[in-house]
Amino acid sequence: MASHHDVKPIGTDGPAAVVTADVASRTDSDTEKHDIETTDDGRFHQYIERDGKQVLISWTKAEEARVVRKADFILLPLFTLMFTWMAIDRTNVSGVLTSTFLKDTHMTRDQANTGVSLLWFGIVLLEIPSNVVLHRIGAHYWIPAQVVIWGLIEVLQCFVKGSGGWYAARLFLGLAESGFIPGGLYTLSQWYTQDELAKRTVIFFFGPSISGSFGSLISAGALRLEGKQGLKGWQWIFIICGLSTIAVGVLAFIFLPKSPHRTNRLCGGLIPTRGWLSEREADVFVARILRRDPKKSQASTMHITLQDIKDVLFTWKTWPYLIVCLSGLQCVGGLATWGATIIQSLGFSRIRANLLNVPGPILASFTGLALSYLVDRHKRFGYAIIFTAVWTLAGLIALYRLPVISKGSWSFYAAYIVTQAAPSWQPLNVTWLALNFDTPQRRAIAYAVYIGCSNLGGTYGNQVFRGSDAPLYRKAWAACISLGAVWLGVLILQTGAFKWKNRRFNQRVQEQPELESKALFTDGRGRKYRYYW
Repeated sequence: MASHHDVKPIGTDGPAAVVTADVASRTDSDTEKHDIETTDDGRFHQYIERDGKQVLISWTKAEEARVVRKADFILLPLFTLMFTWMAIDRTNVSGVLTSTFLKDTHMTRDQANTGVSLLWFGIVLLEIPSNVVLHRIGAHYWIPAQVVIWGLIEVLQCFVKGSGGWYAARLFLGLAESGFIPGGLYTLSQWYTQDELAKRTVIFFFGPSISGSFGSLISAGALRLEGKQGLKGWQWIFIICGLSTIAVGVLAFIFLPKSPHRTNRLCGGLIPTRGWLSEREADVFVARILRRDPKKSQASTMHITLQDIKDVLFTWKTWPYLIVCLSGLQCVGGLATWGATIIQSLGFSRIRANLLNVPGPILASFTGLALSYLVDRHKRFGYAIIFTAVWTLAGLIALYRLPVISKGSWSFYAAYIVTQAAPSWQPLNVTWLALNFDTPQRRAIAYAVYIGCSNLGGTYGNQVFRGSDAPLYRKAWAACISLGAVWLGVLILQTGAFKWKNRRFNQRVQEQPELESKALFTDGRGRKYRYYW
């Protein structure tokens, strides 16, 4: 093993930037013996590189918990807030469609659907190029710029006069939002260890999960501004949401740090200030990440090869996640666009329909958060998502069976809320996918592929609710149930396949002990597994 004094710096761009090339090149056994060793007093040790010098960092569990809490209270809320406004900007169309929007723009419901689909298509187009730019110039510059740009486009939607302007506005909004979700997920994965990531990913998705509720409240309030300053209620929705998004983007530009050692620089590093992590705390933050996952040292000089892309796209384990994504998300995806309109068809006013659309996403967020705690504790992703699939499928069947008529409105509404209250599961699924890849490069690609797939699904998820099918939507509910059945079936097969592969892995390790280094998951009893399941 190389001497600790012969090591050169490998970059300063990421939270793992201070790790040495020497540490990065050690074998897993070397790491366990040298860097992950603890003393009798329970202190942890890890070599990092700071200012071109080797530094051995020693810290306690209490110190580690303290620096993680700081990121939880500063960094994580910032990403969650940006994601929340992104989701509101996507889903506020639900409130817009309960207004006079279609009449004022001389559009049909199906034309409105086409515009919604174009947004998702725009996101898919630039998903991977956007992440390439992020890695080139840094998340601290690129992500805030994205937020400000799509906020501006959101405001400009208030000037839509017809279908052509609507199509262009939604397409450009999608292009501006491209890459934000996988970029945000990847950035968070570099700030948190694998054991911490599932819960933080759920929190990252927490705001978007309840964005439908916030969007409905904003819509209900904005619709009351009808006629103010000569503007329609739907125009006020776009203006309020757009300006709020721009404000969040500016906030992100001010406070989003380049790395743990650069929290003392505001506005992309331009303005020096007192950082929320001291140098000692930043050392501990970086050391704790490398102690758990030495391969994250590669993130500072991230170089994604064609082989990395092939390893993600052409491995059997990727595709079940994508099928689950396309079927599971879109079996209820249309409700994000047409939920308030469906409630309005039960005989409620447009303002009351938006208010009645509030509880479902909030309940889903809290049930999803509770489920994430169980997953973090037991590391059983498949079982948790199967539970959500069964819940959702039961609700969809109830919606199919119940009539959308005034005398049955409250029973239908109750079934609608129960369906929407199913635990939010997408953050668990995307975390599960990423954890089953062994390098930062492959995880970054996996994030981009998965989110691109989920956005692609958005191009058809809302299309099942056609104007010709209103108000009973019998064909729409049947399509949703079919997608839900595919979702549940693939989940069961996927979970079973991972369990079977783990049993095979354990058998091979007994014959070839060197294969143990490929294990990605060690349970509480010390048993090693090739895959999370």
